[in-house]
Amino acid sequence: MPTHSPASSLRRPLNWALWLSATLLGVVIIGSDILQLDGVRLTESRLVIGRDFLNVWSGGRLALTGQLDRLYDYAAYMSWQTAIFGPLDSYNYSYPPQSLFLAIPFGALPYLPALILWTLAGAGFFLWAARSYMPAQLPLAAAIATPAAIINLWWGHYGFIIGGLWLLFFRHIDPAPRKAGIIAGLLTVKPHLGLFIALTLLHRRTLPAILIALAVAGALAVLSGLAFGFDLWRQWLVETSALQARIMNASGEKFYFFMMPSAYVALRGFPIMLATGVQCAFAAAAMGLAWQARNAHPKQLAFISASATAIMMPYIFNYDLTVASLGFAILLYGRWAELARWERIATWFAFASPLLVMAYNPIAPISLLAGLIVQVRHAHGRAGPQLCKHFLSSAIGAA
Repeated sequence: MPTHSPASSLRRPLNWALWLSATLLGVVIIGSDILQLDGVRLTESRLVIGRDFLNVWSGGRLALTGQLDRLYDYAAYMSWQTAIFGPLDSYNYSYPPQSLFLAIPFGALPYLPALILWTLAGAGFFLWAARSYMPAQLPLAAAIATPAAIINLWWGHYGFIIGGLWLLFFRHIDPAPRKAGIIAGLLTVKPHLGLFIALTLLHRRTLPAILIALAVAGALAVLSGLAFGFDLWRQWLVETSALQARIMNASGEKFYFFMMPSAYVALRGFPIMLATGVQCAFAAAAMGLAWQARNAHPKQLAFISASATAIMMPYIFNYDLTVASLGFAILLYGRWAELARWERIATWFAFASPLLVMAYNPIAPISLLAGLIVQVRHAHGRAGPQLCKHFLSSAIGAA
């Protein structure tokens, strides 16, 4: 991946202004949690500090105490958590059974030490994975200070783990494809986010990596079945999938909707055919743009494919955008002098979109698509200005 000279960086006041304005909402929401904190409980939100990390900890603790029959039983799962932490807003364990191998060590600890360890280990892993991607204009610590990273620190989710594995996959896809295959298999802990991982392996025709990825994924499935019971897989595939569909299509204004950057969720108040049609249009545009850049350098393709994934998936959250958000920061800060004015604006909105979505849903899919257009324009010459403008105008018109 080409490096860029310090001359392409922003002037310091503008540098700070752009970054702080993109992350300000994150500071506000973390502060609001601190103000309502009572022990580990968030009294107004009816949640616990670390929010979704409670699912990781709960899965590990249920496995250790032989209560896995509660894991995918929504009512039993909530009842168990309520008995420990008091009345809570809804939680559900949505990860496949193999995730329990990661959850068990944290479930063995008391909740607060486990949360601290999870946060430090996840952030450290992501920093380690991101180090070879960072331009001279950005310190390494910036990788865990993006809008998506701040959401992940606040929400306690898998964003750093999945994001770190994602970056490692694209780092190794050319020099060490077998290692990339192992990483691809590990990424199946969040299987719905792995579309472009699979497509990259297929496009590059790296048969050993493909076979290794399938072997690792299959081994994790078999080992988790042997360790925890194969019926857990049936429950996850059938019951949890149905629950996730109900969550995405729930009536009324739910807080989690403002953490979902998809076009489908942005148009949830409109007829379902319209929301589905626009989501499909955005997905087609993202796939087309990613195809234009299919032969880009892997360290550029890592960010392009992450952005395209964020646009294509109707069920995705802002804490899943750690790689996408970092990619927009690297483009904005590393290539400032090369970007046209509209490209700088588009890239900033894409960078800030994991937090902007919490202010107004439609900002996110439009911003992500515009940002992807800029990424493709600067990574590959085949996405000409007219095609990019067509995609952008179509997205804005549809929204």
